Parts: sequence; structure tokens; C-alpha cells
Amino acid sequence: MAIQLRTAEEMYGFCTSRGLGSGNMKSWDLKHFGLIEDMLDTNEHVFTAFEGLHNFKSMTQHDKNFAYVITSKRIIMAQKRAIGSVLQTVSLNNINDITFQKKLVMGIITVDTIKETFNVATDYETDNRIHKTIQSALDKTRKYGYYKRS
Repeated sequence: MAIQLRTAEEMYGFCTSRGLGSGNMKSWDLKHFGLIEDMLDTNEHVFTAFEGLHNFKSMTQHDKNFAYVITSKRIIMAQKRAIGSVLQTVSLNNINDITFQKKLVMGIITVDTIKETFNVATDYETDNRIHKTIQSALDKTRKYGYYKRS
């Protein structure tokens, strides 16, 4: 069914081998994905993993690099900080729309949910690949009966 992505190393490897974003340092990327690893339920399947600049507004206004996964239940977003961490989840059934747009030098994926909207940005080519893998992951969740919205 799903590719085996249970550990931070597996998620990071999936992300980097497919060109789905990366931060500045592997050690921090693994810390971000480690937060996600700790959040996964035993019966939760990870369909894709990627990285990007969270809540992107401009090159100087964003929440820095986050790790993301789409699972059979939700989107999980995580960032390990020098002091503390940020973890956010969105149920798949709360997603209204996902759009992709090309800006001057960046690609931006906008995820519109029932309660909020957030942007994920990387360079245009990487964001294009991320958008395609998000759509594929959501198709798989529908196919296996996890995601109920059409």
C-alpha cells in the first residue's frame, strides 16, 4: 500500500532522493522529521514527505524550514528549534483546496483548510514536484478509503 516511511531517516531519504526539498543541514532536517516520527500512530501510513519554507509570505517573511508528511489521517508539519519545537496537524477531511503558483523565483503551494491557510515555498521546480506528490498522496488516501472529501 504505502511506502514504508516510519523513521526520520526514511522520511528524510524519501524527501531528498525525490528532490522534494531540503533544509540547510541534514542534522536539522532529521530533527524536524524526528518530531513527526514521534507523532505517528501505529496504524497510520505515511504517503509522502517533503520540506519547505512554512507560512511563506516573502523571502524575509516566513517561519523557516519545516518538514511535512501526508499520512492516512492528516498532514503533519514540524520544526525543531534550538529551544522548543512547533508541531501542527490538519485532518485530511478539513482540506478545502491545494493550489500551486509560480512566483518570480519561488513556487508556492497554498493549503486551504476549514480553519486556516498556509503556504509552503521552495524553488519553482522543487515546489512543482512537491505539488505533484501531494496530489498523488491524496489520490492514494482516497483510493484506500482514508480521505472522504472529493
